[in-house]
Amino acid sequence: MSQLIQLKQRIKAIEVIKKITHAMRLISMSSRLKMIKLSENLHFFRDEITPLLCSLEKINPRADESQSLHKNILILVASEKGLCGNFNNIIFNYFESYLKKIDVSTYNFITVGKQAGDYLAQQNIKITARYDKLSPHHLEKTAGQLYEYLLSNKDSYSNVVCLYNKSKSFFIQEPCEFQLLPVQPQTNCDLQKAIEIEDYHWVQKPADVILCIFQSFIKLNVLVVLSESIISEQSSRFLSMDSSTRNAENLLKKMNLEYNKIRQTKITKELTELISSF
Repeated sequence: MSQLIQLKQRIKAIEVIKKITHAMRLISMSSRLKMIKLSENLHFFRDEITPLLCSLEKINPRADESQSLHKNILILVASEKGLCGNFNNIIFNYFESYLKKIDVSTYNFITVGKQAGDYLAQQNIKITARYDKLSPHHLEKTAGQLYEYLLSNKDSYSNVVCLYNKSKSFFIQEPCEFQLLPVQPQTNCDLQKAIEIEDYHWVQKPADVILCIFQSFIKLNVLVVLSESIISEQSSRFLSMDSSTRNAENLLKKMNLEYNKIRQTKITKELTELISSF
């Protein structure tokens, strides 16, 4: 009887775990679809603002003020929570290989996502700024804090690089490197989308307009990087929870079968003893 009670308790525990993983699977898919819509809008806005910025730079090129600076920033983006498969291991392995190619003494490190901060702390790497919250609900707040830090310290650094995971497909997540500063939109400009500046009437000076657009461009790129990282995280978490749910279903089938066999054996034994007593 005690064996049946233990099996019954294990079956109930597995059923609870299955419900949790199934709920997390649905939440991950819902969050992923929402972030994909947001990311598409961000990419559309960036594609529209880039030709205007390129055209303005042609008539009023910016002076490069960061040539004499030697300090750089490396932003490591990972997940806030776990239960997302090998999502964090992918970007951490890429980060370790990236460190071998740079002079660490010339870099300051910023982490986005609790897992990234904990990882650098375990590696005894000094963290300049740390933002643990990274989820669809905290995206704008975290992006705003990171943007404000970069904007307030833009004269202190010559280069700002982001390392994050990007969803190559639903099943494949790959690490990426993206340069936030200095912003160089002219390399991505499409000549066919060039904008005639004469069609616009500018109240402000071209330099002021370029500065304002560049600030928006930086914040936009921060949002794009973080949103793509969240999309990749949600895809990885869905796959992980889907696998866990399937494993729980298979385990439940085996345990229910074992429970029924033991139960039937005990019933047969009791009937046999009852019949033999007559």
